[in-house]
Amino acid sequence: MEAIFRKKQLQGSSEEGESSKWRSEKKVSEGSERTKKPVEDINASADAFIKNFRNQLLIQRLQSIENYEQMLNRGL
Repeated sequence: MEAIFRKKQLQGSSEEGESSKWRSEKKVSEGSERTKKPVEDINASADAFIKNFRNQLLIQRLQSIENYEQMLNRGL
């Protein structure tokens, strides 16, 4: 049961990270030349990606454990 609660917490945090990521991005006008993102912005994007990736791995692991426990409860 703890795994389900933890999974829901992680899913909520990954969704929040996604929305804040999009809010922080700057819009570039179509007519302007290609601009480089500041190094800090790239690092922040990379950190957000890595954090989200790790959260997704943890969610998958918790789902696997939950499925295994359900299988054992069915007596298979």
